[in-house]
Amino acid sequence: MIPTDLKDILGDTYNDYFFNNGRKYSKILESEGILIFNSFINRKGLINLQKEAADLKYLSYQSSSKYNVYVSEYDNSFPDDSPRNRIMSTSKKCLPNDLIPSDSILQTLYNSKAIRSFFMDLLNKKELFPYSDPLSSININYYDKGDALGWHFDNSDFTITLLIKNCEKGGIYEFFNDMRYKDGKEDYNFVEKILDKKVPGTKVKSFEGDLMIFKGNKSIHQVTAVEKGERILVTFNYNEIEGIPLSEESRRTFFGRIK
Repeated sequence: MIPTDLKDILGDTYNDYFFNNGRKYSKILESEGILIFNSFINRKGLINLQKEAADLKYLSYQSSSKYNVYVSEYDNSFPDDSPRNRIMSTSKKCLPNDLIPSDSILQTLYNSKAIRSFFMDLLNKKELFPYSDPLSSININYYDKGDALGWHFDNSDFTITLLIKNCEKGGIYEFFNDMRYKDGKEDYNFVEKILDKKVPGTKVKSFEGDLMIFKGNKSIHQVTAVEKGERILVTFNYNEIEGIPLSEESRRTFFGRIK
């Protein structure tokens, strides 16, 4: 049962019936590669989150990183300009979990047994655990003008985000669903066409308060550069195995520290 404190911040359609029927959305996620739950947070909750994020922004860490699409080590069996080794980049500011107040709506959402159970049913997972390090479970990501997320596949097979502020121009999420492998092997040819802008991806128009779940490790995706305004996105990060921290390298990159 959804507790009263959650009912006060969730959209009207997100009731006990909804959260007890996560499995019904599994087929949609499998076929479409993405699920968007519009107005997951109601207007009152959204206003509170926007104010909280604005107040905390000065504590965020300016992060920039370069990587290949596969977020893996350079492979010298491929040329530098191959889709396997071509360099992408990301820039943003990131606030780690330990700087998000314990009474934040974000902590309430993340720690809700009902919501986590819903995610488990939807994703067909036996259990979902927080990361064992203090930084990585919930992150607030700030994208200012010029900030972007380059093309890549995620390491995890699902990603859960909550958009709490949309920019006025740019910052568009674009993806190609379930296209990573061809005949059991990496489909470098298609990835090359994507990077060379020879094929258009699916552009997602999401709104403030929307919760999004997508298959990150099979669907290549990017967020175009913010052209005007500010985009604020929360990521809810879970692990299927208890006691696992985010890698030290990733923590240094995103947060500027490991603890």
